Amino acid sequence: MFAKMAGKFDVYIFLNLISIVIGHELTQVIMLSRHNIRTPLTSNLERFSPNVWPTWDQQAGYLTAKGTKLEEYMGEYLSKWLKKENLLNENCPDDNSVYIYANGVQRTRNSAKAFAHGAFRLCNVTIHSIKSYEMDPTFNPILKNNSKELKNAIIKEMKKKLNKLELNQSYRDLEEIIDLENSEICKQDNLCSFVNTKDNIYYEIGEEPNIIGPLAYGNAIIDSFIMGYYEGMALEKVAWGKITTAEKWKSLTKITKENQNIRFNNTIIAKEVAEPLINYIKELFESKKAPKFTLLHGHDSNLNSVMAAFRFKYYVLPDQYEYIPIGGKLVFQKWRDTERNIDLLKVNYVYQTVKQLREGIKATEEFPRWYEMEISGCPIDENGFCLWDDFMKILKQF
Repeated sequence: MFAKMAGKFDVYIFLNLISIVIGHELTQVIMLSRHNIRTPLTSNLERFSPNVWPTWDQQAGYLTAKGTKLEEYMGEYLSKWLKKENLLNENCPDDNSVYIYANGVQRTRNSAKAFAHGAFRLCNVTIHSIKSYEMDPTFNPILKNNSKELKNAIIKEMKKKLNKLELNQSYRDLEEIIDLENSEICKQDNLCSFVNTKDNIYYEIGEEPNIIGPLAYGNAIIDSFIMGYYEGMALEKVAWGKITTAEKWKSLTKITKENQNIRFNNTIIAKEVAEPLINYIKELFESKKAPKFTLLHGHDSNLNSVMAAFRFKYYVLPDQYEYIPIGGKLVFQKWRDTERNIDLLKVNYVYQTVKQLREGIKATEEFPRWYEMEISGCPIDENGFCLWDDFMKILKQF
């Protein structure tokens, strides 16, 4: 579980990202990214409200045209940063300098393509992914270990978090918005209150750890709302115009945050479900032949579980409702301190605000946001750097 310490927030203008500290050279970057704006993951929400749900042009879980454009913007912006820091040059990159690897599903694969198009517009950059449009085992956050001891430990931790949930107000807000009492699921299944319905843990080998109940239902419903908002739908179509304040959004998105928190955000479960991806990242950091820049395009579950396993400290991203924002990137940077002749680590969360996503604002010198992250056991200095040797000690635990 993340330590409850406030993170340090820095919004840099673009030029200040260039050689942040004199005598420091950027030598390697690994970005772990969430895909950009997609259609809702489920189209079967009609049972939860008598209201008419908005329609989408694509099938469930697909990257939208706007998501494609925003990811191109991020690619263009971050490519300029990599070149300004002299990690890359103006020539078209090869696999020895740039490696882009995406999960197999449409939204991650196409997000990676969009990033590459924005970053290396006139170049033929390969997007590496499995042949199937299914979940790649490297990115798939599923339970694999049959150990009863591990199962008991994971379920115990999940139950502990479920028992501490304080979502009654959030559930009441959601029930009012969707008019749950007049819904089909209320009339047919007697599910008329999220507050008074119990959540159950779903634990099956070969599946993601999950919750069956109000937390999962609420997560799916609010996901539909927030994707519609990001997509730029008319406000009267987003939750039927019933979310009118930032405070209401914050109340509702507590449900989505807790859904991720219970399913992926503790060290035991994170190490189990993120093991293949962590091993992949570890090999990149340990190899002397690794590309200068690697982009790994996955999902919020990937970022959440990796951060929990590495024990990142608690953080809150300003001007965002999501804990793992759509299109956001966890940017691991290896720097060389040429004066002291040592390597350093710096990690930032690069993301767009809710306003920037909804309005489709192109990344500029002021956007997107850079948030300084810290890993427990790798204390940062005043410039956000921690010792590379401290980070490697953490990696050796996996």
